[in-house]
Formats: sequence, C-alpha cells, structure tokens
Amino acid sequence: MITRTEFFRCHQEALGFAPDKEKHGAIAASADATLYVVAGPGTGKTACLAARILKLMLVDDVPPDGIVATTFTTKAAAELRSRVLDWGFRMTGQLADDKRLSKAKRAAASSLDINQVVTGTIDSLCQDMLLRYRDPGNQPPVVVDEFVAKTLLLRNGLFEDGRYKSNRFDELLMRLGARATRFGWNVGTKADILSAAADRIIHDRVDTKKYSGVRSIDEKYKRDKLLSAVRSYATNLGERMMLDYPRVEQEALTRLEAGGLSTFLKRVRAVLVDEYQDTNLVQEQIYFQLAKACGGALTVVGDDDQSLYRFRGATVELFSRFGERTSGEGWIAKPIFLQTNYRSSERVVRFVDRYARMDAQYQTVRAKSKPPLKTPMSAGAGPPVLAMFRDTTEELAEDLAGVINEVFDGEGLSIPGFGRIRRDRNAGSVGDAALLCSSPRETRNGTPALPGLLRTSLSRDHRIKTFNPRGQALHDVDVVAILGGALLTCLDPDQRIETAVFLTNPTRSTFQCWRQATREAKTFQKNAGQIIKGWEARDRSRKWPERVSALELLYSLSAFLPDLRDDPEGQVYLEAFARQLSACEQVSNFGGRVLTSSDGNTDAKGLSMADHSVRDLLQHFLGPIAAGAVDVNEDLIEDFPRNRLPVLSIHQAKGLEFPLTIVDVGSSFKSNHQGHRFKRFPISPTSAQAMEDHFRPYTPLGAPQRSGVDRAFDDLYRQYFVAFSRARDVLLLVALNAARPDGAIANVAMGWCRDGTSTWAADPPYVEI
Repeated sequence: MITRTEFFRCHQEALGFAPDKEKHGAIAASADATLYVVAGPGTGKTACLAARILKLMLVDDVPPDGIVATTFTTKAAAELRSRVLDWGFRMTGQLADDKRLSKAKRAAASSLDINQVVTGTIDSLCQDMLLRYRDPGNQPPVVVDEFVAKTLLLRNGLFEDGRYKSNRFDELLMRLGARATRFGWNVGTKADILSAAADRIIHDRVDTKKYSGVRSIDEKYKRDKLLSAVRSYATNLGERMMLDYPRVEQEALTRLEAGGLSTFLKRVRAVLVDEYQDTNLVQEQIYFQLAKACGGALTVVGDDDQSLYRFRGATVELFSRFGERTSGEGWIAKPIFLQTNYRSSERVVRFVDRYARMDAQYQTVRAKSKPPLKTPMSAGAGPPVLAMFRDTTEELAEDLAGVINEVFDGEGLSIPGFGRIRRDRNAGSVGDAALLCSSPRETRNGTPALPGLLRTSLSRDHRIKTFNPRGQALHDVDVVAILGGALLTCLDPDQRIETAVFLTNPTRSTFQCWRQATREAKTFQKNAGQIIKGWEARDRSRKWPERVSALELLYSLSAFLPDLRDDPEGQVYLEAFARQLSACEQVSNFGGRVLTSSDGNTDAKGLSMADHSVRDLLQHFLGPIAAGAVDVNEDLIEDFPRNRLPVLSIHQAKGLEFPLTIVDVGSSFKSNHQGHRFKRFPISPTSAQAMEDHFRPYTPLGAPQRSGVDRAFDDLYRQYFVAFSRARDVLLLVALNAARPDGAIANVAMGWCRDGTSTWAADPPYVEI
C-alpha cells in the first residue's frame, strides 16, 4: 500500500512522534521475519506491537484478519486493541488526506478495515477457533471460568471417593505444595494445589502413563489417586460439554496438530505475542502451529526478568531460549532489545537495573546479551530511592501512614538535597500511590501485618482509606459473614437440610459462625427482617411462585448491607458471591433456583425435591465460600478507587505503574526464622519448583537442569524486580530494622545474593527517612 518511508512519516505526522531506534528495527522488519523482542519494564512494548501490526497492514499489505495478536490478560488485550484502533484510524485518516500520495494509496488507506485484526488472550483465541471453526455437527464447547472449575474440582476431584480424607493423598498434595506442616491445611488449600497440579499436567504435556509407571507401590498409589481425581473432574466437564481454560488450549492444540482448523489457518499471515515470558508448553506449541501456517512470521515480546506466573505453569525458558526453540522449526529468530525506560525517573531505573545485575548466578538464566536499562535524555533524575526502617511493625505502619498523609494531604515529604515530594495539587490523589507486598493479607498467623496496621493508622489518624479486598479470607470478612448467615437462614432456617447433606466439619463450623453473625447484626435484622421471615415461611404461602432465583434473594439481602452496596471493597465481595452462584447455576440440576413447594415425596434422608434445590445451593454456592475454596482473585478487581490507597500483591501489580510505589521488603522479618525464608532467602523449593521437579521428567521438556532452590531464588529476584520497576517517580522500601542489609537476616529484596553476601551492606543504594 505505502512504502516504509511513507509509513514512518505518517507515524510522525498522525501521532506526533516517531518510534525510537530500538523499536524501529522491530517495526520495520520484513513481514515474514521471526522476531525475539526482549523488552525491559517501561520500554513501550505495547507501542512497539501496535506499530508493527499497523506496518504489516499498511506497508506489507497483510489483510487485517490475517494478523493474530495475543497478550496475557483480558485488560492488556483490550489496551493493545484500543491502541491499534486509535493509532490505526488516525494514521489511515492522515494517509487518506495526504495529497503527496497517489489516489490509489489514499483510497486503499481509507478502505482498510482495521477492526478485523484478531486480538485477545490465548484462551479467547482458542475459544474462538473452537467455536467458529468447529467441524459440522460438533457442539460448541461451553467454556467455564475459575469459579465453575473450582466447584467441580471440589465435588469430583476431592469429595468424590473420599479423596479429601486420604492421608496418603494428602502427603502427595503437601509435597506438591511444598508444605512442611499441616498448619492451615484445609479443603480450600487442597483444592488450590489439586487445581494447580491438574493444570500443570496439561500445560507441561505430561505423559500420564509414564508418570504413573513408577516402581514404588506407595508412590504409584498416590499418583494414581491424583490422576483419578483429575480424570473424574475432566469426565464431569466432558459430560456437561464444558471445557476449562487449560482444556480449551489443549483441545485447540490437538485440533491444530491433527490438521484441523484449516479454514482459520489459511487466513493467518502473522502472529504476534506479548508477555511471552509467561507462556507454557501447550501455548508455545499453539503459537508454533500458527506460525507454521505463515512461514515463521512470529513476533514474541516479553521480559524474562518479569516472569511472575511460574506458579501457574509458566516456563520462562521458553522465552529466554526462544532462539534455540525456533531453530528446531527452521526459523532464525532475530533478537531485538528494548532498553530505554520511558516510565520511571533516572534514579529508579538505575536502581532497578543494578538490582537485576546483583546476583552472579541469576545472570546465567537471563536472556543472552541483555543490555542495561537506561532512560531517555529527557528523563529527570527524580528523588533518590528511599527506605524506611523501624523497630516494630506497628511503628513502621504509623510512620508510613504519616509519610503518606504528608505527601497527599500535607506540605510534602522533605528529602535532604532534593526538596519536597508532594502530590500534584491539581490532579493527584492517594490513588497515585500503592503498597506492594508478597501477600496483601492483613493478619498472618493471627498477628496483625503491615497492610492491616496501615489501614488502621491511616483511617484513625489521617482519615485516609485503603483498598484491599484481598486483605482477609473471603469467608472471614464481617459483612460476608452477615450475608452468608442471612442466606442460610432464608434457605434453611431450621438447619434440617444442612444436617442431612455432606459438608466438611470446617464448613459446618463456618456456617454456624455466619448464622451467629447474622443474629448479632441487629440493624440488618431489623431492616431485612421481613424478607427473611417471608423466605422462612415460603412453603406455607400460596403467593410464592414455584421456582425463585437465588440471585434475586442475594441482591435483595445485600440491599440492606450498605458495605456491600456502597463500599468498593464490599462490591468486590458481592461480585465474588454472584460469580460463585453463577457457578452453582451451571453445575446444579436446579439452575440456582429454589423450589418453593413439594409434591410430598422424599428420599432416604427425608429430603423432598424442594429440599434438594436448597441442598445444591448449600453444597455448590455457599459451601465452597465457607470452605475457603473461593476467594477474591485478581480478575474480580478491574479498577482501583482514586481516593484510596491500593494494597496489592506484587503479582497483582504486574503491568501497572504508580507515581509513588511502596514495597514491603521485610515488615514481618523480626528474626532469622526458617518459616519465612521462602519469602526472602530460600533453602528449599516453593510450590512452583516442587511441581516442576515432580512433573517435568515426564514431559517433552525433561527434568529441570537447575536445582529447585536455585529456581526459587531466580523467581524471588524476578518478583522484586517487578515490584521495584512499578515506580514512576518515587520508590520507597519499608522493613523492620532487623532486616537491614547489614544485619543477620538474609533477604534478596535487601541486596543479598544467594552466595550469602550482602551487596548493600557497605553501600546502600537508598536514602533513609
């Protein structure tokens, strides 16, 4: 359509800037090139991808519907699509009006339908392929979310055949979860580990026959128990014509490898993948199958230093060794490095890069020839990296609250040699800051943690609220307990059905706590009393319809709980209830509805059909929440209120940036206790490495070459690299005095290398406040 020179001229004129030299090589590469783009934090990888997509259409005449672009999350995919459309419409509009071009070029630009570019996550892509390009006569699969998957996994994977009670099965799950004790060992924990193992069996393409063919009778029993749990879950999914996300990917790959989906493959001319460092083996093979259809026209963008989702089966070596992986397909991958960080101040970038180069052994697993991060000439130096150390967590929380208040509601934080740090008086708010932690839980083992203490200090002394819906286990939240108890009272007022159905003892105990919380909520009882009494007497009323939606009951009760209606955290809790009820609707024979009348027939336990409709709600709606198998996950939190301080896990902060980023690097490290070494200086593998060691010998990848402990160190360095690189202007590290880098508590977040040396002890790269 147009030349490369005309493309970059239009880019400058329509968008107001030209790509830098680093991105230019990736954007301008030939349409059939295999590109390996290593993009550090803040280097503009979304801009690079969007510009390359537009170049493929405008310069190389690749049809828009022949371009497939995926990224890791739905939000990131929406951002990429928005960028492509915005820039695309502006550039085609500029080209259509450019009198320097021929009429044919202007007409071609004007008629280009950019909307046809295929963008999304790998899961949405696979789902679309299976739906739109299925064989004649095949039923389209129903793709279930995490709530439905976890509900079925509980029922068919754990509870069926009494697997949840098997001590020998527990031993295997504990090994996979890298758990040394049974503290906190419950159904929810077991379900999480079983779910991760079930996903990894698919993601790593485990040969289950070889996996179960071990000589040890005891080990074979445990592995067969695991496989039977996974198969029972998968069978139930299949009977319902359902697929979870790992099985959507597996089915798409099976179809591609068998020569299916040819109609779709004939369209594909170029494949672009963002966040490739979090790819697993199944996903890699899907991308390779698509790339084969277009002669290796595959562009991957990522950063091995930011591979955070290892616990979800991501295999970082697929990115760091991309050149070796593609050479086996006959493609020569061209490495391109994006090293200029446009996000952060110069001092933050220097600190982040220094941290990445700190540990000598870590350098051996990074992408080869990786250049240092740098800032553009226009970047300001910014304030120095700051650190706050205090003797106790309580003192740390109080003083940190004071700093936050000073920056956002006071005269600013004075830094010697720099000046004052304060919010933008016109547009700034406390939502411009964030506290990043390894876990956002507000209590740990019954002891108040920094997120909880900070919440108290801010609200008590400064009238600033935090936003931390993941601060407590969902079933322990006060307003959740009231709502749960009200639902139980309405559905099963005399506990007759609860007594007659299968529930674990901890679930029954939580149900009792919920009922008690509702009884003690006098204002709620007064306001919602009429609804509760009406539901209690429904079987004696002729005014009730035969079937009533439990969703209607949920929202009727929540209307009398202002914390669920008006509070941002409460709205997340209510959404979790709604999602779990939706899951119950999909797995229950009653579709989440309550039968209000009975024909008089009962089963052996004395339950009528109406009772069974309530039983399903107890088992598949409220039961999983009470058991701890349902919690607030990242997908439920789409945005953060601007008037609150967000408290996030480091994983949750991936892809975000904050003008002021506070990173908890040791608020709970009072002593050199082994119990928290996995968070600071590992001496044994964590769950991610334990599962790799367990399953990888039976996969095409083979057993890992590095020890589990070394891989645990690698992942911990990556975690804090991501945390530190979220800062735009100010980076503040917070910890106890006991965790100083010149102390006895080894901590990779405080400059310790795995060889036991503390690189920051003599020369700390921060200024204390």
